[in-house]
Amino acid sequence: MEEALERYKEVFWDGFHRPKLLSDKFSAIWKNLEPVNEQLSGPLFAVYEKGHCDYFFLDKNRFPWMNIPEDFMQWCTDRIEKYKETVELELSTNNEEAHDKEVLLFQVDIKMELADIAYEIQCQRLLQH
Repeated sequence: MEEALERYKEVFWDGFHRPKLLSDKFSAIWKNLEPVNEQLSGPLFAVYEKGHCDYFFLDKNRFPWMNIPEDFMQWCTDRIEKYKETVELELSTNNEEAHDKEVLLFQVDIKMELADIAYEIQCQRLLQH
C-alpha cells in the first residue's frame, strides 16, 4: 500500500493543478468544470494529506449515502465521467485547442488513477477494522 500511496502523491497535482491552456474555448470549459474538480478534490486531497478519506464515510450529515468503498468509487467515477464527456464532446479546431483538449483528458486519466488508488486504500482500511 505504501507504494500505491507514493504513486498517488507523485501524480496528485497533475490531476488538479490549473493547467496552462492555450485557447479561450478550453479555458472556459476548464472553468465550467471547476465545480466537479472541487467536489473530487475534497476526498482525494484528504488521501494525499492523511492517507485516507475516512471523513467521507463518517460524516452522515453531508454524505448519508456513503457507506462502503464501492459507493465512493461510483461517486468518483460519475464525476470523472461527466468531466471526460464534457471535454470529449468539444471539437478542437486548431493546434492550440487540440493541445488543451489533450491536457484536460490527461487530467481525467490522472483523476481516475487517483480514484482507483483511493478506493484500494479505503478497501484495505475496511479490512483492517
